[in-house]
Amino acid sequence: MVLVWGINYIILKAVLREVEPIAFNAVRFSLAAATLAAFAWLRGARRPSSADVWRLALLGLLGNTIYQFAFIEGVAHTRAGNAALIMAAVPVQTAVISHLRGHERLRPRDGLGLAISSAGIATIVLGSGKAVGVAGDVLGDLLVFGSTWCWSFYVVGAKPLADRYGPTTATTWTMGLGTIPIVLLSLPAVAAQEWGRVSAGAWAGIAASSFGALVVCYLIWFRGVQRLGASRTALYSNFTPVVVMLSAWPLLGERPTAWQMLGAAGIFTGLWLTRS
Repeated sequence: MVLVWGINYIILKAVLREVEPIAFNAVRFSLAAATLAAFAWLRGARRPSSADVWRLALLGLLGNTIYQFAFIEGVAHTRAGNAALIMAAVPVQTAVISHLRGHERLRPRDGLGLAISSAGIATIVLGSGKAVGVAGDVLGDLLVFGSTWCWSFYVVGAKPLADRYGPTTATTWTMGLGTIPIVLLSLPAVAAQEWGRVSAGAWAGIAASSFGALVVCYLIWFRGVQRLGASRTALYSNFTPVVVMLSAWPLLGERPTAWQMLGAAGIFTGLWLTRS
């Protein structure tokens, strides 16, 4: 999952040169939601009860619609490094929420692992020597920070439903119901996009991001939440910058620094502490 998400950042960097971000999200979520619906139907996935459909709709709105718009607008108004540092809060927030709701018990070594992993993220971003600072709009930082809370509550809130219906049903319904407002709110951007000028390579990137980063990765994510718990699964998201860093080396010629490699080691150490 983390490997695909990491490479997805490289793909996005290329696709978003040709497609406006909001229009891109509308298309890729539509493709992903349709694919998941077909997959769930073929597998004969259970239909949730009426009461749970409302819970899934709320979670879809929180973890897909609001999260996506807050994150995209936040990144647009702040530096990429700032956004990466703020996103490192997701595992900590998820662990705290899960602990407070009684889903998982947060051990002292779990707290230490989360802290070391977050420090590893900071070391990777700061070690790059660029894209970090206070020049960005504070509103952008707040939007990214708000998106992290949306995702954390989404992950913890979806765990009981993933346990009850399985990861396929939980993923299909939350993404499907969350995609509806994404598409409706994105209609002006979709209409304004000059789709005829989008290259075949960009369309391939849209397809890869839809089926890989959304369909496959979300199914793996919810299986992880079901089997490992929300906090341990969320910690794996801190590996994404490591994959981006290592992928950018051969693909973009961006050689990692010694500080960034040290940060990667910190992330591995944090995961080892929480998994042991």
